Amino acid sequence: MLPLKVIHHICMVIIIPLDLSTSCFKGAGCNAAEFEALVPASVTTLSGSCVTVPCSFTLEEEYKDKLLPECIPTWKKDKITISTTFKGNLTAYNCTTTLNDVLEDNVQYYLRIDCGKPLRYDFSVYPVTIQIKGKCNGTPVELGCSAPSYCDTHPPTVTWTPALGLSTQLQQNDTVTSTLTFNASHLHHGNNVSCTAAYYIPSGNKTVTSTRYQLSISYAPRNTSAVGSPCLPAREGGCLNLTCTSHANPAVSEVTWYRIHGEHILKIGTGSSLSIQLWNGNNVFFCEVRNDFGTEKSNVYKIDIQSKLIQNRKIIIIILYALEVVPQPKP
Repeated sequence: MLPLKVIHHICMVIIIPLDLSTSCFKGAGCNAAEFEALVPASVTTLSGSCVTVPCSFTLEEEYKDKLLPECIPTWKKDKITISTTFKGNLTAYNCTTTLNDVLEDNVQYYLRIDCGKPLRYDFSVYPVTIQIKGKCNGTPVELGCSAPSYCDTHPPTVTWTPALGLSTQLQQNDTVTSTLTFNASHLHHGNNVSCTAAYYIPSGNKTVTSTRYQLSISYAPRNTSAVGSPCLPAREGGCLNLTCTSHANPAVSEVTWYRIHGEHILKIGTGSSLSIQLWNGNNVFFCEVRNDFGTEKSNVYKIDIQSKLIQNRKIIIIILYALEVVPQPKP
C-alpha cells in the first residue's frame, strides 16, 4: 500500500506555539520544584495525519540529577503508549513531540518520562486534547502520495482518481511523489480519492498498486429546511410539530426556532424538533442552525388554521339546519 499523506492544508490549525525559550521552567533556571508539564490545552489535526505538540516540563529538585540523555519519553492515552516521534531534548526540559497517525477526536494524551528508578513519572494531570478537523470548504488542499522507485530509468507513474485538480510528480532519490491540488468543496465530503502507482517493465508487463483516502470536508450548514405537521384538524389552540433539517459537517450543534409576529420575530424554542400551540393568525415559523463553521436560516413555514369563531359558526349553522329539516310530529 502506498503512503498517502496530507502534505499541506491551509485551513488547519496544526499547533498552538509555546515560547519555550522565555517561559520559567523548573530545572531551566527557576527555583520552583514540582513535577509539571506545560502543553497547550488542545491542538488540531486531520484524521489519519500527525500533529506536533509543543511541550516543556519540570522536576522536583531531588530528581534533577537523574535526568540523563538515556531517559525515555513516551506519550500515553488511557495508560497505553502511542506512536510518536520525539522532537525535543529531555536534558533541556523540552518534551516537544509529534504524535503519529491520529484517528480519534477529543482524546487526551499525556507525557511519561522513564529514567529508571527512582525517576519514572506520568504527567497525567497535564494532558493535551487532540481534536480532529476536516478540510475547510472552499480552501485549497494538497494531497501527497509517495511511491518507491526501484529503477531510475523506469520510475512509476502516479495518478489520482478522480482527477479533482492539478497534479504534479517529482522524483527524489528512490522515491516518486505526486501532489494533487484542488479546492475543497462540501460536494467532496465522504468521497474517496485513490492514488495509483504503475510500474512499467521493459518486457511490456505492468504492475499497479494503489491506496485510498476518504475526504472529510468541514462546511457550514446548507439546505436548511423547516417543515410542520399539525395535529388534525389544524385549528386555533391545536398543536403543531415542527422539524428542522440541514446538511453540515460537523453536524449542527444548535437549532433555534422563531415565530414571525407582524414586524417582530419571537424566539419560541430550541432543538431539531419542537411542538407548539397554534394561534389565530401569525403562524409563520423558521429555524436557524449553527455549527463551528457558520449559521443558516431555513425557509419560512406557514400554516393556515380555522379560528374557534369560524368553527362555532359552523356548528350553529349545522344545528339550525338540522332543526329545519327534522320533520315535525303531526297533531
